Amino acid sequence: MTNTCATCGHTESQAIVEAKTIGLQQEFESGIYTCCQIVEWAAEQSQAWFEATHACRLPDGHDTKLPDSGEPESLLVRIRTERRTVPWFRSSDDFA
Repeated sequence: MTNTCATCGHTESQAIVEAKTIGLQQEFESGIYTCCQIVEWAAEQSQAWFEATHACRLPDGHDTKLPDSGEPESLLVRIRTERRTVPWFRSSDDFA
């Protein structure tokens, strides 16, 4: 099935992929946004990412490194490892 938009020229499946990429798949499929809007926003996002990554590679004198303070920088960040219990969740042991 190739439903092609007469305005933007994209197929429905292309628009769905673009909507999924920018996190608007539900909104597109429910009709809140048109395929033309989704495709335009996806192109803008893609261009912005391209420009940002390209700018990071250019030697413009703006280093993204932290200034050397003489102390070693900690590379590890503590994260929460415990799992919180959900009040409505029942384990499989409860069914036996």
